[in-house]
Amino acid sequence: MEPIDTRAERREKIAYHLETCFNTINHMLIGYVTFYLSYYSYTRGFGKLFTWHIFLCSVGYQFFMAQSLLTLYPANSWTNRYSTATKRHLHWALQAIGCVAILVGIVIEIYLKEDAGRNHFRSDHAITGLVSLIFIALSILNGIAAMYTVKIKHLIKPVYVKMCHYLTGIVAFVIGMTSLALEYSPRMLSVQHKQMLIAFTTITTALTLIGVCKTMTNQCRNLRQS
Repeated sequence: MEPIDTRAERREKIAYHLETCFNTINHMLIGYVTFYLSYYSYTRGFGKLFTWHIFLCSVGYQFFMAQSLLTLYPANSWTNRYSTATKRHLHWALQAIGCVAILVGIVIEIYLKEDAGRNHFRSDHAITGLVSLIFIALSILNGIAAMYTVKIKHLIKPVYVKMCHYLTGIVAFVIGMTSLALEYSPRMLSVQHKQMLIAFTTITTALTLIGVCKTMTNQCRNLRQS
């Protein structure tokens, strides 16, 4: 009879290979959606300010924010060879670029609406975008606190700070990607392309969050045992 440890190791290897496979698919979908929206922005012309809103928010969420979440995922193909410290630096760098792109994109849209005398944050797309930006700010604050958990552990357990960082980051990303999907409209895309992009955006959102959700599960398990 095969030893239990051997069977467990085999299951872990199979699970890891499956995660690596899905991670590769995720990168392909992220690349496709990013390229498609970037090309769409290019065809509109970057001489128009609204084009920059589309481009910056799309690239900010779909590429930089997604990649920042994937950097710490053990099955992530392009970061699994790096040390934990390097992964954290990449996470911060990608997230910072994504946040700046999203913020500038939203500010441009606010300016355009103000200039046209239109009301702000009336559509579902605009409201979800604003809510996502708020949670991004909360995630950044929690992330900064997570860097100093050793110094503040007499005030709050490090695991609680990290859990807050994970939760706010997940909410910010999910709502942000939802905001992108809500803007895929017939005036921008054909019905077929709209449905395809919504499907790809949904899939990339789910696959991107696998690593974060696994980490949260482990943290919750450790919290119950402590």
